[in-house]
Amino acid sequence: METTNELVQMRVRTIDEAINTWKLLDNLTFDQVLADDEKMDILMGDSQDFKLVLEEINEPHRLMLGIINPDQADLLDRAIEDPEEIDATLPYQTVKFMKNLGFTVEKAVVTDRVGMTHRTILTLRKEDGTVTEMPLTLFDALVVAMVAKAPFYVREELLKVERPDFAQSVPNAKIVLLRMMPLRALKREMDMAVRQEDYEYAEMIKREIATRKVDEEEEEDNEEID
Repeated sequence: METTNELVQMRVRTIDEAINTWKLLDNLTFDQVLADDEKMDILMGDSQDFKLVLEEINEPHRLMLGIINPDQADLLDRAIEDPEEIDATLPYQTVKFMKNLGFTVEKAVVTDRVGMTHRTILTLRKEDGTVTEMPLTLFDALVVAMVAKAPFYVREELLKVERPDFAQSVPNAKIVLLRMMPLRALKREMDMAVRQEDYEYAEMIKREIATRKVDEEEEEDNEEID
């Protein structure tokens, strides 16, 4: 496996539009959603954004998920296909400017993560060996690294971190997810809760269904008024 001082080299695996939350939850129970780290990350992000999946170049091909907006997704996709095509963009001109100053982009490294934000350091080196580090967003660092044909790394410890149990780390997690579920999924959850004699959970679902019905009735009344 290609590593440098516990750095793992990564590549872009996919840039996909974030899954619609209704479709995401349609055929899953609450427990199944909690057990899927990637789906939980998407739910916590903006459904209008894109999910960026980075993959370890060599075995065991571990993954890292990031969230970028549609414009960034388009630019990153074009940088992958043909870096010269984005010559009018800031990342491309930044690389060109640094070359004119005698700097070479040596590597980009994801150093840590705060929430869903990955902090990345770009390493620049001059011919005399002088090293300069520049903090960038995950997206900017990726585009600059692609334009400069420099390797992109993530600290190995970030790929080993065990995720905390979401239900314990986020208050009222069940309520949050229930509000995202389509009505037929709520009814399925209700049946399961009754079978398991989880009456507290069943009551939560009952209240959510009742709230949905009230909202629908209010919308219909407003439409009639209009």
